[in-house]
Amino acid sequence: MTLQRIIVHELRKNSGTQSTNLNVSNNLLPVDNQAIELIDTLLKSYSGDKILYAEFDNNPGRYFPERFTNYCNSHRSDEDYIQFTIDLIGNLETIIKNKVLAKGGYLVFAEYVANGITFNAIFLIRDTEGKVIDKTTNSFEIKKVEYLDTNHLAMACKINESKKAAGEQNYLSFTKLKQLNLSDYFTDWICVLQLESSTEFTNSLYRIINNLPFPINPETNRNLSIDEVRNMVYANATSNVQRNINIKILSEQIYGDENVIPNYAEDNQISIDTEFRYDAKVLRKFIQINVIKDGINLKFSRGDSETKVRLSDEDPNLVIIESEQFANALREQL
Repeated sequence: MTLQRIIVHELRKNSGTQSTNLNVSNNLLPVDNQAIELIDTLLKSYSGDKILYAEFDNNPGRYFPERFTNYCNSHRSDEDYIQFTIDLIGNLETIIKNKVLAKGGYLVFAEYVANGITFNAIFLIRDTEGKVIDKTTNSFEIKKVEYLDTNHLAMACKINESKKAAGEQNYLSFTKLKQLNLSDYFTDWICVLQLESSTEFTNSLYRIINNLPFPINPETNRNLSIDEVRNMVYANATSNVQRNINIKILSEQIYGDENVIPNYAEDNQISIDTEFRYDAKVLRKFIQINVIKDGINLKFSRGDSETKVRLSDEDPNLVIIESEQFANALREQL
């Protein structure tokens, strides 16, 4: 992660009132070890939460998406970034006044590059056990980062600029809300249009499982086969009465580490909610097809149908198997 810019604003509001107190920064924070450590810690807290994917609601009158687009089309100077964040925090103050239970906090804006991709992130945090951020004359200063943990990260979002510029979906990600009083004003402010995509997420999980190294079976000390892993995914999903898959729980069950699947998704820019309702039809790709007819035993993963194994369009009695490894093995047997 290469941190490019960071700025902090403070928006305070007493719960139960419409009174707000806004302290804006007129200067960026220096990109020093303290700032980098803060963003690293916040990103770690962010990845430890349940993540949801979405995109902007770009209907007319949506302030956040319009202002973000204007910033991206500007010279992107330090002054442009400062004014961009001040405008956004001012818009948030207008929204939060009418939210009786809202409290506000510190808004940390960061622009950084990871794996060659530019991200814009916003973190809403609160100090409780010790001072993380202190006010100075024109800005804020970072204090003791060790006091910051996931309990203080009230809400956060990240914008993947490369995905957005390419016209891809799910370029906006945000943490699943921990507090009901945050459930509307933060996402209303960002103008979130969440995309319900069980099919896409289930397909993404299938792709991730196929590309991850095979885990070790602790009983045999040997690698599990891909079909064994797929069967574990299928069993995990179908055992959930709500038809949900939590990729952290699944990752812990299969790989012994809850972060294996989420980290692979993050590193490879694969959009997948931490918890999602699976698509039953797509889920069937995880289990095998086993046909024993006419003296032939054909067993393969359903996910390989239409790729490695398919029925001929011209001859209803013709089954096509397209696999170099299988063909070579068959030649040896013949």
